[in-house]
Amino acid sequence: MKIMDKLSTYAALIGVIGAIGGGFYAWGEFNNRLSVLENEPSVNLQPLHEKDKELAKQFDEVLLYANEYKVDLIDRIKKVDDKIQPVDLTKVFKEIGKVREEVAMLDIPENIDLAPVYKEISKIREDVAALPKPIVIGPILASIDALEKIITEVSKQIAIALKENELQDVQIEEIKTKSNNPLSN
Repeated sequence: MKIMDKLSTYAALIGVIGAIGGGFYAWGEFNNRLSVLENEPSVNLQPLHEKDKELAKQFDEVLLYANEYKVDLIDRIKKVDDKIQPVDLTKVFKEIGKVREEVAMLDIPENIDLAPVYKEISKIREDVAALPKPIVIGPILASIDALEKIITEVSKQIAIALKENELQDVQIEEIKTKSNNPLSN
């Protein structure tokens, strides 16, 4: 049994010596690699530094331009804001209310087609033109022309009133939106 103990001791001793030798070998390889790297010429970073300086300069120019543009834009907005005068719209709303009441009282269909009226006027003109000449038709024609002008004017007024209502609705919505917007003050 002593031989086995001695053999195991020698084997352990050879293992320890082998491990220490392997460590020294690895250390030598590591130092060798470091020496090779130290002998390599260093990487020239100068072009990167120059490119970095160029980019920094361009970036500064862009920032300067953007700031100038921003200042110009702020100045323009300030000028426009200075020109805007606050307006009291209570009277306008009262007048709009009055006009709406008046329009609501009118019994006017929304889509007025005056083509039949104009057709009838044309027929009357044709009938009048077919009348015998001794009849004085001047006043009748004048009345028809006046009637035609009145109808045209009434249709224009109705169209205007309808468009004014649409415009007023849009304006009311804009004012409501503006008054509800905390950034508009």
